Amino acid sequence: MGGELLDALDPILEKAFRAGADEVELFAQSRREKAINIESNSLKSATSTIVDGVGIRVLINKCIGFTSVNSLASERIEEGIATAVSIAKGTPSIDHYSLPNPQPISRVKGLHDKNLEDLSMDEVLEYAADVLSAVRAFDERISVDSTNLGANAVESAILSSNGIRSSEKKTFLQIFLFGMAVDGDDIGSFDYVLEAFPSKKKVDIEATVTGFGERVVRNLGAKKAEALAGPTILSPDCLVELLNAFVLAACASRIQDGASYLADRLGEQIAVPSLSIIDDGSKESETGSASFDREGIPHRPHKIIDKGVFKGILYDAFTANKESLQSTGHARGTFRQAPTISSTNIEIPAGSVSVDEMLGGIRKGILIPRISAFPDPVSGVFAGPVKGGQLIEDGELRHTLKEIQVTGNVFELLKNITAISKERLATRYDNQTYLLPYVQVEGMSYSV
Repeated sequence: MGGELLDALDPILEKAFRAGADEVELFAQSRREKAINIESNSLKSATSTIVDGVGIRVLINKCIGFTSVNSLASERIEEGIATAVSIAKGTPSIDHYSLPNPQPISRVKGLHDKNLEDLSMDEVLEYAADVLSAVRAFDERISVDSTNLGANAVESAILSSNGIRSSEKKTFLQIFLFGMAVDGDDIGSFDYVLEAFPSKKKVDIEATVTGFGERVVRNLGAKKAEALAGPTILSPDCLVELLNAFVLAACASRIQDGASYLADRLGEQIAVPSLSIIDDGSKESETGSASFDREGIPHRPHKIIDKGVFKGILYDAFTANKESLQSTGHARGTFRQAPTISSTNIEIPAGSVSVDEMLGGIRKGILIPRISAFPDPVSGVFAGPVKGGQLIEDGELRHTLKEIQVTGNVFELLKNITAISKERLATRYDNQTYLLPYVQVEGMSYSV
């Protein structure tokens, strides 16, 4: 699988050496997408897109050069090699710049479905029509501002002078719904749902629409908030927004630059003992998974926090070399840019209480379904509006609150967790899957 891309790259490698490279890496991608765009409940466009390209990274005397070409033609790749070599000759050398050596790769199952890859445009359009029909059937008060539905087939291949040679195909059908509910003069706030399915048999339009419908309908009838205090329950979607800052802080590039809260904290208790956070790009049938990362290193489970202790930094090859370590398989990116460091699939293990039990113990508080905040990866401080906040009174959800502001510190919240739910939900963000529970915390402040 993916042999065509590797076959196209094989004869190019030797030409890079003849051009002056000491080490060379070729990362090729071929993407096919059939997409339907809907705006204001009507078809806007149907497009079929083909994107091919190669990212070229060369090293000369520990100096790096990178460029990319939007073609798989050998002459274009050779032109890109010449450009990368020229760039490398004009950059300073860095001792830890060296491409990784190959490691054994175990193939992740459930990432490619021929039936999904072979969907016709008519079939993709039918899926989009089914989504709109399901929305109308769920609740006629829902107004879909925009819908994007795309069937994707992506082939990736990597070949390096150090002996890495791997390729893989992935497929996924992605559904994005954005809109609101309107009931007379009552206009709820906007909300959205993003889902991705790796195979045709896993596509679940009903569950996707139900999740979207419940979100926007509950935003009707919002009431002005009075002074708020008490515990906060963070939904899985809200946790995604906050955890992104923590994951960014766990990246080796930031830690080595001193631009992270987690610098010099490896092995330190930074959260309550009931909390663990795992990144695993090798999970079967997940759209965020792959058999290897952007540098050809296999994905594997990686504990970032284990029972409250910071255990795992995310490394790519260069940052690992700097500390005489091996990459953890967290290089990420497309052919268009040099690799960066990122997570794959983030998971928090289930807790010991149900959401109902969590609610039942709160006399007055708030449940945050979604938040618009960007915590600083050094300080952890964040501030932003709560989207669709739910007032909790006497153990029950009462009503939606009109937009309120929240402030807090994501790193302090890890120490102020008082409960983690048994229930977990999968949510998507930036082509990654987050499997997260509801989490109850103290220490958040609100203003109205």
